[in-house]
Amino acid sequence: MFKKIKNIKLLVLAFCAFTLQVTSQEVKSRLQGMVDIPIPGASFSMTYDPKGGPLENVKNINGYAYVFNNYRWEIEDLKMKKNGAVYSADFTVPKNCAFMAFKFYGNTENGLVTDTNQDTGYILVAFKEPKVKMPGADLAWATFRNKDFNGQFGGYFKDFTIDGDATEYWLKKEVAANGNRFPEFFDTYFKVLKVQKPEKFQELGGKFLADFTKKMNGMPEEVYLKVHNIYSYELKNKAKADSVENVIVKQFPKGAFLRQKAYQKIMPIPDATERNKVITQFLADFPYTTDVPDSQKYFYDNIVKLQFGYYFENKDYKSILAMIPNMNFANLNDAYHQNISKALYLKVVDPAVIETMAVPMIQQMQQKVNDLSYMQGIYWSPNQATENAKTQLNNELVIQIRMYDILKKYKEVLEVFALLPFEKRYEKASINDIHIKALESFNKPIIEVLKNAARANTLSEGATAKLKELYLKEGKKEADFPAYLEQLKKENKPEEKIALMDPVPAPAIKVQSADGKTKDLALNSGKIIVIDFWATWCGPCKKAFPAMQQLVTNFKEDKQVEINFISTQETKEGYKKEALAYLKEKGLKINTYFDLVKKGGGTNNESFSKYAAIFKSSGIPRKVVIKDGKIRFTSEGYSGNPGQLVDELTDVINALKNE
Repeated sequence: MFKKIKNIKLLVLAFCAFTLQVTSQEVKSRLQGMVDIPIPGASFSMTYDPKGGPLENVKNINGYAYVFNNYRWEIEDLKMKKNGAVYSADFTVPKNCAFMAFKFYGNTENGLVTDTNQDTGYILVAFKEPKVKMPGADLAWATFRNKDFNGQFGGYFKDFTIDGDATEYWLKKEVAANGNRFPEFFDTYFKVLKVQKPEKFQELGGKFLADFTKKMNGMPEEVYLKVHNIYSYELKNKAKADSVENVIVKQFPKGAFLRQKAYQKIMPIPDATERNKVITQFLADFPYTTDVPDSQKYFYDNIVKLQFGYYFENKDYKSILAMIPNMNFANLNDAYHQNISKALYLKVVDPAVIETMAVPMIQQMQQKVNDLSYMQGIYWSPNQATENAKTQLNNELVIQIRMYDILKKYKEVLEVFALLPFEKRYEKASINDIHIKALESFNKPIIEVLKNAARANTLSEGATAKLKELYLKEGKKEADFPAYLEQLKKENKPEEKIALMDPVPAPAIKVQSADGKTKDLALNSGKIIVIDFWATWCGPCKKAFPAMQQLVTNFKEDKQVEINFISTQETKEGYKKEALAYLKEKGLKINTYFDLVKKGGGTNNESFSKYAAIFKSSGIPRKVVIKDGKIRFTSEGYSGNPGQLVDELTDVINALKNE
């Protein structure tokens, strides 16, 4: 094993003990109530105050704990409740828990923000009784804080980690205190040995493993698999690995090793029919049970995906209906997204046929939204996995609404709308239009839907006209409608300051006009230049044109603003003629330029490619706003909400005017 601990290791022990004390003191600044001696099964209540930390201005804060429970890493939610400016955080220590590290988080517009106590951690070690730590406590302490072992904990620590010597020290303590549990963590020993003694790893590792294998009789398959993997991938000893493999095959004929071997035969089969036969045999030989280890559950997720896709492609809808009740939420959502939604969008399957599968799938998803099938290891806590499932369900309900609209089943449209959370109902202008249409089909009032859509700034052009019509019927003046609309938008929207980019030099843009003449756009003319890169094949680009037409109209008389449209990334013949015909057909009073073809031929993206390189994306539509020859704002894609696009670019223009 390891060499005798030298004096420096005693310093490591003193340092780590000191660290525990310092951590306990620092925790009091934002997390109070962590008990000094947590006992498994006991509950305690803490108080989390975000003031002064990264979550200070985050509205909704949650928390969870990484726990080392019975020599396995798990994740448990904290029961959080807001009390004024602080939160209560209740936690029950799991039955066999040895170690816990708390983490607080909140979702913001800029992504997930977390608090781990300024990189020192909110950490507790569990005790069986005072001064007697739980089995696994030293092992968890040894690995959780070491950069070579803690990558799975979502960046809990960035800089504050212990080194290999300290990890080695705490690992020795774990072996000394709980040697009878060594088979459960001997692979960690090998990882430490490889890091600490790389020059002697082959020699020491080989000797130890030879001794260890003599005592493996009666141990679970998991231990044999770890030994097999070490021989195969770390010690590169094929003979020893093969010897262990023979034992595994004999002792565990329906175990994880042979399950993996059988699964690996499935994916390379090119013929879908033959592959489905092999899948059927795999499920007969290795049915899904609670004995399947977490590391192999994805086998069955992939198999369900392949089977559903095979039956869907072959129009074997009877087999699909038989599958649906046995699918978990994650399987259902994936199948709905990859098959139902796609077929509806591409119009390759009759919507009435799609309905026969979509309805039972949604019903099953509603029943199984809390099944935690999105939990993979310790990536998500139970709460996070459930919230993700709810989000996915809401997304599929929106697709269901579109399906019922195509089928003109407006009763069902309204029923599904009732299932959506209030804020989700008003995310898209196109969905608002369906909602309005469904209400009108039953002669129901639409004013509240129109107002709510206006508050969310998700009114389509047609819905805006309907709201205006109802406004005028109340005897109001047409001249006052714009102010009324703006007031509705502000009701649910806090005043936000537009975020401008730090100035980036704008690459030169050379384009061709409709008459075939080339010109350089003046990007440093003193004007605010808005550029819309688009293409005839780009659906979102075209859908955004009514909003962009509104922007052009709004700034038509403004000499400080110039708006240019540039057709780019076209590949087919006659794209110029097609682009101009499309604009004319839709009654769009905008002029478009055409990007030039690079030397050597290909697509016409000479100018756009320079901007794509800056933004590290070639996606369109791409809006770029330039002032004084510098890029100050950009956006990619289109939300489907014309009002949001017009307001966003208007705010950018006004912000640049006020600089």
